[in-house]
Amino acid sequence: MRTTLKIVTAVFLAFLLLGCGEDDGMEPENLLDQVGFEGTLPDGSTFGTSDIRSGNGSGSIGINGVYQGYHSLGIRTSNLEWSLSIESPRKNLSNTPKMGENVPRQEVIDYFNDNYPYEEVLTAFLNEKSKADSDVSYTSYEQIRVQLANQKKYFAYLPEAFFPLRGGKVRVLAVNEGMIKDLGGNNIRKIEVTIEFDLPMKASDESIEIQEGNLKGVGRFRYREDFYQGEFEKFD
Repeated sequence: MRTTLKIVTAVFLAFLLLGCGEDDGMEPENLLDQVGFEGTLPDGSTFGTSDIRSGNGSGSIGINGVYQGYHSLGIRTSNLEWSLSIESPRKNLSNTPKMGENVPRQEVIDYFNDNYPYEEVLTAFLNEKSKADSDVSYTSYEQIRVQLANQKKYFAYLPEAFFPLRGGKVRVLAVNEGMIKDLGGNNIRKIEVTIEFDLPMKASDESIEIQEGNLKGVGRFRYREDFYQGEFEKFD
């Protein structure tokens, strides 16, 4: 008997400011010490590690009335051309998420801070790091979704664009906790995740000259508990 899946997706993107100076303590050697991506993009260009804007948001997907939530961690080049984002491993939600254009932003933030809070975001990424540490062949490909978008040409490079799927390397190398100041000078908890990629990706637009290539290098992404959206969305 054929089963019809009802899929509802609600994405709340709240991307934030330029990386500010903060002291996170000792960092692993040979890794980025700030948000950014060091390596090559599928078209052979580079992303950069200086003057990078970062932000985080949240989203949910519903299948037959069962909802899963995730957090999005994104970085964007200062010229606003490229944005690279990852999704945290998904978590089953115990109640229907607040979503829609008419839901106040703060209600969405409060919902995810209650239902997929800081501590669980930290645990989710630490679990992926532990698996990578214990198995050199392990990849978080199925746990951490990756998207590279070109904001000027309005297309994306996606690993899911291949059929059949090709898989690829997505390995969590480091997970660091720290604090960052909000606009009022208050301390806000943050998590920074460092990930190694060697991931085949394909363009979502067939008119793009370079249709496929690998995202290859190391990226660092930041989650903030307050979901501040400022510099990430500022076009200047």
